[in-house]
Amino acid sequence: MNLSKRRILGLVSFVALVGCAAGQKRPLTTTMTAPDSLAAGFVSPPQEARPRTWWHWMNGNVTKHGIAKDLAWLKSVGMGGVQAFDASLNTPQVVDQRLVYMTPEWKDAFRFAAGEAQRLDLELAVASSPGWSHTGGPWVPPADAMKKLVWSETVVQGGERFDGTLAAAPRVTGPFQTIGLFDPLHPPKKSPPQLGSERPIAVLAVPLAAPPLPLPHYMLENGTELDAALLNDPDLETGESVPLAADRSGAVIARFAKPETVRSLRIFLPRLRNTFRGMPIRGVLEARQQGEWQFVTDLPLSPVPTTVGFPPTTASAFRVRFTATPEPDMSHFQGGPGSIDIPIYSAPVLTEAPLTELRFSAEEQTARAEEKAGYQTVLDYHAIADRGDAPAAIADTAQIIDLTERIGADGTLDWIPPAGRQWRILSFGWSLTGKTNHPAPPEATGLEVDKFDPAAVRRYLEAYLGMYRDAGAVGLDAILTDSIEVGMANWTPRMEAEFEARRGYKLRPWLPALAGVVIGSPAQTEGFLFDWRQTLGELLSDGLYRTVAQVAHEHGLKVYGEALEDKRPLLGDDLAMRTFADIPMAALWTWQKGHSVRSTLLGDIKGAASVAHVYGKRFVAAESMTAVNTPWAFAPRDLRRFIDTAFVNGVNRPVIHTSVHQPLDDLQPGLSLLIFGQYFNRHETWADMAGVWVDYMARTSYMLQQGTYHADVAVFIGEDAPVTAQFATAVPAELPRRHGYDFVNAAMLADALRVEDGQIVSRGSTRYQALYLGKHARWMTLPTLRRIGEMASAGATIIGERPQGTPSLADDKTEFAGLVDAVWSLPNVTPATDLERALAEAGIAPDFAFSGGSADSDVPFLHRQLADGGSLYFIANRRNQIERIEARFWVTGFAPEWWDAATGRVRPLSFRTDGAFTVVPLTLEAEESGFVVFREETDQRSRQVPDTSYQVVGQLDGPWQVRFQTGRNAPEKVDMPKLQPLNEHADFGVRHYSGVTSYTTSFQSPMRDGRQLWLDLGQVGDLAQVIVNGQMVGTSWWRPDRLEIGGYLREGNNDLEVRVANLWVNRLIGDQQPGATKLTFTAAPTYRPDAALRPAGLIGPVRILDSDH
Repeated sequence: MNLSKRRILGLVSFVALVGCAAGQKRPLTTTMTAPDSLAAGFVSPPQEARPRTWWHWMNGNVTKHGIAKDLAWLKSVGMGGVQAFDASLNTPQVVDQRLVYMTPEWKDAFRFAAGEAQRLDLELAVASSPGWSHTGGPWVPPADAMKKLVWSETVVQGGERFDGTLAAAPRVTGPFQTIGLFDPLHPPKKSPPQLGSERPIAVLAVPLAAPPLPLPHYMLENGTELDAALLNDPDLETGESVPLAADRSGAVIARFAKPETVRSLRIFLPRLRNTFRGMPIRGVLEARQQGEWQFVTDLPLSPVPTTVGFPPTTASAFRVRFTATPEPDMSHFQGGPGSIDIPIYSAPVLTEAPLTELRFSAEEQTARAEEKAGYQTVLDYHAIADRGDAPAAIADTAQIIDLTERIGADGTLDWIPPAGRQWRILSFGWSLTGKTNHPAPPEATGLEVDKFDPAAVRRYLEAYLGMYRDAGAVGLDAILTDSIEVGMANWTPRMEAEFEARRGYKLRPWLPALAGVVIGSPAQTEGFLFDWRQTLGELLSDGLYRTVAQVAHEHGLKVYGEALEDKRPLLGDDLAMRTFADIPMAALWTWQKGHSVRSTLLGDIKGAASVAHVYGKRFVAAESMTAVNTPWAFAPRDLRRFIDTAFVNGVNRPVIHTSVHQPLDDLQPGLSLLIFGQYFNRHETWADMAGVWVDYMARTSYMLQQGTYHADVAVFIGEDAPVTAQFATAVPAELPRRHGYDFVNAAMLADALRVEDGQIVSRGSTRYQALYLGKHARWMTLPTLRRIGEMASAGATIIGERPQGTPSLADDKTEFAGLVDAVWSLPNVTPATDLERALAEAGIAPDFAFSGGSADSDVPFLHRQLADGGSLYFIANRRNQIERIEARFWVTGFAPEWWDAATGRVRPLSFRTDGAFTVVPLTLEAEESGFVVFREETDQRSRQVPDTSYQVVGQLDGPWQVRFQTGRNAPEKVDMPKLQPLNEHADFGVRHYSGVTSYTTSFQSPMRDGRQLWLDLGQVGDLAQVIVNGQMVGTSWWRPDRLEIGGYLREGNNDLEVRVANLWVNRLIGDQQPGATKLTFTAAPTYRPDAALRPAGLIGPVRILDSDH
């Protein structure tokens, strides 16, 4: 693509913008002929480009002294703001007076913090509730809390009068029917309130398709009898236990007195699912036929009962066989080498399985009705949908009789059901889910507010923000909604009205479908259940996220908004959830060497970035570098690969997770967020050297905030699965790698995209060459199809297979089929699943591609179009190996430069023009990243820039005098004839030392005219500051650890000091050794005594190099 050319004033003529190495302090040397805002911002990123950090106050351990020091340090290293949380996680009390949340003393401390943040020009945000999830607290009354639909069942005989009291719908607080609240990660701090609807929502009579089966005899395979009544009653908390063998296998047999025809069953094994691990066992149903056990169906298990339907199967004996599920990949939660594992995510040894329901039925029931009704989720509902059109026993909703108005004030019913069959009376109500905000201090813990009720959300927020207003927090700038971790809910007081307004038909006749009843046909029932889930998702976005933004803006606050983060924790569209945020936000956790990033988190970031690009929001934030079980084990050189992953996927405002408030100076390294997050605070060993790391993030963020994101493709995510679910196990293979893309949802198609000259233009001015309808768009609603048809008729390029149909009960199937035929007959609509090939056939060349490199090379890119006509590409080598590639950019007419945010240097690049492409040879060091910037117009077809050559002109072998920080259980100093790693020293205190070490020596200057001189430190563990002749040269945090020193040398003898900060790891390990004098304090376990020490100190070899430029 030829970019418009414009002479750009003030270009930097191939010299360093800021020093010659990372963090180097020297006068700015440029040849800018006029002010150059891009270069100036790169030299000194503004406040808006500075990263933010989470700032956790732990369980009331707060002091003004610590607040002042925390914020002053954050400002000194270049941070742009803090996002405050009040958390607990069983943090012990270490201060004399614990500040209880929202007491006068706590408010006074927060008022002080807000004043300090304002004085220091640090943006201050607060989380949307105490803890981190999500919008709840002790001021939420039970009536405003999260709710679920519940029901009771009463079977009556047709033609016989029923005059009595119906069984009441359960009022148990928990996830489903009579299941009580169970949350092992965040157990309730007190018994949850029990509340339910005073009168039924609806009472509906449904004809039974078949009489209830007689109760079978249940037994284990060894003949032990089980209680049939317990496994068939409404109480889902009581039942039997099934012994499991060492391989987690076991079985239950159900024997009928004679052969019975079974069409469905419901099974429940409570309290087995572990967060992030899933269910430890799975089930299979078998029938005894012709003397052998024959497979009938799989039994997917979940934290709520599972209804399973299957073809009619006749037998007198059935067996449910349990086996172990495959061990999940838990490498993402694996701790650092040698760390003490805190088994939050581990699986206990399972010797028996609780079984509280195993109910066989002769009736057809909707398979996995509980998940389809919103009591649990699956990643892809279309994959489990039953599209069969065979008529059900209940032909339509007209056969369902509404008895609601017949129910007396005392709950009695006097009614004669139609003769000829039995009837099931379903009495629907609601009860609480019981979820609370977590992990908050006990005084700040209460019910989560009803997310579907905007009035309740508003009441919650007005009370919450009112408390901060009462505290006098005048410096408060923003509110943050963290990832939503509140469990499922599926009811709110206005549900019937909302459903009818959004879907166009009444909800009440279809309520039995939520209890597993098939109405009309399986396909019609699936259509209603799709509409039901759509309504829940829309209510979440509108009731919660829209209201949060409205109230926040009324209070003068910005909104940072996360969404689902991990796969599919509840029903909702993760693009829609962030639509109302001023700064869409995602999350990125760390991963251990040898493993890879959790793919769902990449989807989370791409989703947040897509919202920003489509709606014209300048900033994309991410909770960044969240770690688990890796205490104080990260230096900036360890973190770059993580933050670059965020950057190359669209983040331009990192929010470090986390900087825990340190109330006291004498407890070091100090408090932490238990096992989670970074340990980025003023007690870090490298705290005084952190500025160079922050500057790297700020420079990169600044560049990625410029211009407009360039994407060739808008990828429609469909109308069922959020992006994080689509990325749950892997990055979808259908997505392009050589073209930029954004995700769009149905709402974006409808109101945020338009067609201009064949291009699809977003509200945020991103211009897409094509709309791709991928795997998850095979089923789409009629309104969405109409909009796609309008875009196609306006000339937009549409790529994707014809949709198979509409998933919605509300849609006209005939109109849908006709419109599909019309749209897919247009010449600009291409039925294809190979997106890259279809783009090529449409004449849309790759925006970035490369050849060469290793067989497993991975060099992703991000392209932003600058306002002045130029372009910048951020590229990142994701492998820990050098990659030598030829990169092809779809840009001509500009000479490329390499802008290195790690060093602050800019240099020209060699290039040649090949048709519409500029080809640039690049050598990317291991895990290196940078910007290829096209701003200088040129008529040249090629340019050859010689590589910089370095020559060794001196080696500093020693001797070195080595001094240690006082109070660190190490000697004052040691002499080293030659360098060696501190962790290999004979002295225990040196070997286990953590802190800043000063290395001094002297050397003769090898001054050479016309050559630049560099100090190459060799291996460093972990950061190094270089001081020559008493002048600070700079700080090195990334390889090669090399700084230019020519401007600091004098003739003859020169004094050199290298200050090296290593991590806390070695001292933490040292404190675990027998007989060690303990130095450190932590609030959670850290390392085993046998953990390997980390290479520490100045390891070298230290050499002086010269270069030609």
